[in-house]
Amino acid sequence: MRIEDEIHQREFKDDYRRLLTNLLFTNNWLNQQLMPFFKDLGLTLQQHNVLAILRGQHPEPVCFGDIQNRMVDRNSNVTRLIDKLIEKGYVTRDICPFNRRMIEVRITEPGLRKLQQVDDNFPKLFAKLHNLTQEEAVLASNLLDKLRG
Repeated sequence: MRIEDEIHQREFKDDYRRLLTNLLFTNNWLNQQLMPFFKDLGLTLQQHNVLAILRGQHPEPVCFGDIQNRMVDRNSNVTRLIDKLIEKGYVTRDICPFNRRMIEVRITEPGLRKLQQVDDNFPKLFAKLHNLTQEEAVLASNLLDKLRG
């Protein structure tokens, strides 16, 4: 559906305003799909992001700063996210033996199992994106990369 129809607006002053509105609206729509998906699995989107970062480095640890730099939502409170994941038993936090100012975070076996559970459920989430062909998905992703410059 066109953005004009979604928000009941006849036209935009220019194409860049239409693009901005469309990006904001689509971001909100996507969050409305993601939040219940992750909630049903006992995670938030940000917690999943941290676990995925840690799985990518497993079995090596990742320091707080590297997690923050690699997150999709860089405004997230990494300390709070790590604390919640520790409570759930999905990660551990240790002081680096070589640099006591550095905190190392590792994913645990339960954390790896939780990510596998998420991976097993991803087809349900991705089905919402299949109104685009694979070529259109690649084009949209490449255009978003170009937009960010």
